[in-house]
Amino acid sequence: MRPLLLHAAALLVGLPAMAAPIEIPVAAEGTRPQPGGVATLAEAVAEARRRRARDPRSAITVALSSGTHRLSGAVRFGAQDGGSAGVPLVIRGPADGSASLVGTRRLTPVPLDPALAARLPAAARGRVRAYRLPPALGKAARIQAPIVLNGQPSPPAFEVFDGEGALHPARWPAEGFAKAEDGNGPAFTLANLPPNALRDEPDLWAEGYWRWGWLFEALPVMRAAQNGSGARLTLDRTPYEGIRASAPIRLVHLLAGLDRPGTWWRDATSGTLLAWPRGGEAVEVSVAETLLSVEGASHLRIESLRLAMARGDLVSVRGGHDVVIADSVLSLAGGRGAVITGASASGLQRCDIAGTGAEAVILSGGERRTLTPGGLFLRDSRLTAYARREPTQHPAVALDGVGAEVAGNDIHHSPAYAVHIRGNDHRVTGNEIANLLAGATDTGAIYAGRDWTARGSVIAGNFLHDIRGGADTEVKGVYLDDMASGFTVTGNLFLRVDQPVFLGGGRDNTIEGNVFVASSPAIHVDSRGQTWARDAVSDPQSELRAAYAAMPVESAVWRARYPRLPGLLYDRPAVATGNAITDNVLVLSDPPRFTDGGQAAEQTLARNRSPAKSRADLETLARTSHDPADFAGLAEGAGLRLPTIPSGRMRRSSTGVPFGR
Repeated sequence: MRPLLLHAAALLVGLPAMAAPIEIPVAAEGTRPQPGGVATLAEAVAEARRRRARDPRSAITVALSSGTHRLSGAVRFGAQDGGSAGVPLVIRGPADGSASLVGTRRLTPVPLDPALAARLPAAARGRVRAYRLPPALGKAARIQAPIVLNGQPSPPAFEVFDGEGALHPARWPAEGFAKAEDGNGPAFTLANLPPNALRDEPDLWAEGYWRWGWLFEALPVMRAAQNGSGARLTLDRTPYEGIRASAPIRLVHLLAGLDRPGTWWRDATSGTLLAWPRGGEAVEVSVAETLLSVEGASHLRIESLRLAMARGDLVSVRGGHDVVIADSVLSLAGGRGAVITGASASGLQRCDIAGTGAEAVILSGGERRTLTPGGLFLRDSRLTAYARREPTQHPAVALDGVGAEVAGNDIHHSPAYAVHIRGNDHRVTGNEIANLLAGATDTGAIYAGRDWTARGSVIAGNFLHDIRGGADTEVKGVYLDDMASGFTVTGNLFLRVDQPVFLGGGRDNTIEGNVFVASSPAIHVDSRGQTWARDAVSDPQSELRAAYAAMPVESAVWRARYPRLPGLLYDRPAVATGNAITDNVLVLSDPPRFTDGGQAAEQTLARNRSPAKSRADLETLARTSHDPADFAGLAEGAGLRLPTIPSGRMRRSSTGVPFGR
């Protein structure tokens, strides 16, 4: 044995020694750098780059001290940054989450101009404070860009924050919406405005649900003529498909609406911000468009940080490999929390994401033409209060490309949906999704549609509950809209969900082994391609047909993966057919419904039944329970073998903030 050990030691002598780990401390605001440390995160990244160039095998950690680290612009990571396999570059705060990276500037109060004070609503006098904005913000042409269907992401000029979170621009009415009448192109009428509400308002906006309940748009007002308590207003463009009678809208950024805490208004002439903060006078405005911008870097970790208050997205990752955000809080973005596009094997885990202006997370990776997965992920995180500025078309998680995973997350309390699926072979598993879509209509908690080729995604083992419409609205659970095809929905529990699985004209979907409790109708199937949506199928220029033409469905890899897809246009494409609806348990829920030409004979239906045994308190639990374990035994004796819903993982991922887990 001794000669063997000596021989091994002799071999190791020729190997380069592993470099000692390197830590680069970063001082917080108001403190001095410690020996060997630096004053800013940008300086630390530059130092890490120099160290890595000298020794590529170094294990480098950038350690942010407890406190606030304030940015005026993005800290950038390029292809020369990052680490190597097994030795990533780590950007880390203390484990208790006491390091905050923010993109704001504090404002100092200034005297309130008497002319502006005289225009304030009576309730605001003596309570509103004035602040001098940085020149670029005070003189910006508009406070924001229009919010329109399929518009490009564009951050607001700034947002305003106090100790309780984001303030919103002053608006009328302060709660709810008014009714737009007499819509004609971009013009409409409002009644019952406060006196002189529209005087001297050069940056006035109108926002709301102009035509459809699934589309919120915000547009600048170009002309406003007030006559008594009524007014005729003209927008800078006609909202999508016009203005319907009694459309719910509100006016935004008018001084007459500055009548309660949590609101603000900007006077562009003087560059002054008027704000009514909630407690004290401390106010901050966002100046950094993005906090962390990663372009082509690989093997990077961002851990135990609080990232907050950027004008746009908090973190942007484009390209690269193995970039992971973990155990962090991302909050109060004007845009999105984290946007990961074109990267591989990257994502977020054990994070809290709240208060984003649009989506919480975007994952877009992989190559659809070759069906190469990107390996992006969002795991064991909590997402809430997202879509704060743009409450429609901006889900908690938007998936595109191939092979992303959304697993073990708690997604709750937002006006928008939870997951939007584009592309192929994604997995949405083991998530708890609840209390969404309040006030929305014709939308769903998990949504996909308008693409026959976006197949192969699995929605499995999720717990969806308390997703219901109102008297004038209707929502869905899993909404496979406008011919969405080739999805698998299996092993999910739907509790108090309206229209929990909705198949809107699609084919080749598998709906099996789900439990529906107080959720009706359990499954909806229509064949809209034969009725009101026939043009989407027959018109070669339609969005549906264009998506089909864009993919190489005749290629060998696509034929092997989706054998029913190549000949679709010659196989009654307008007909909803080939859907398998089997082995589902229906409790206090109506059976499958077929409308708009949908026919049971075109599908496979088998073994969908009520429970063989029913506990005495089942109806009470169906009304009040929030625990998936209460419904775990409903398939017993039914002759069905349902997948197990991973409720234990849901419970773990939904308790506490990352730093307390």
